[in-house]
Amino acid sequence: MYNREQFFQHIYGDLKDKIYRLCLGFMGNTSDADDLFQEVLIKIWNNLNGFRKESSVNTWVYRITTNTALQAVNKINKSRIKHTNLIPNNLRAESNQTYETLQDENIKKLYKAISSLKEIDRIIIGLLLEDNSYKEIADITGISASNVGVRVNRIKKKLADKI
Repeated sequence: MYNREQFFQHIYGDLKDKIYRLCLGFMGNTSDADDLFQEVLIKIWNNLNGFRKESSVNTWVYRITTNTALQAVNKINKSRIKHTNLIPNNLRAESNQTYETLQDENIKKLYKAISSLKEIDRIIIGLLLEDNSYKEIADITGISASNVGVRVNRIKKKLADKI
């Protein structure tokens, strides 16, 4: 059995890339994704003793990641609403284009399109991109597997229209 540090290192080693991609999908830029990634890792560390093994480690980590991401997105949205009126109209569009280090133009478009989706749709597509099954996505999101399938088809159509 793992001690706390070994368990965390195991989770980090196996899931760090998936967690980061989910963070990037939610935030839409690397700077905010980096901050969110750190926050998620801190929450995982702080809650290691609370892992009850009722679900897989992947499911538990994805729940922490998505809940933390949703909280961060809500904070950002509240902040934007407060400060939007302070930014001149001609600068508003420029302030939202912060895809500094993403190399591929298609990936930029995809993440931008994903970040414009509703929260539940971002969660579902993010989990799908990480090769989770419909059942795993259903377990994480709390919706049925058949509903996940329907939503995935709708999300794909939305993304195709946006890209």
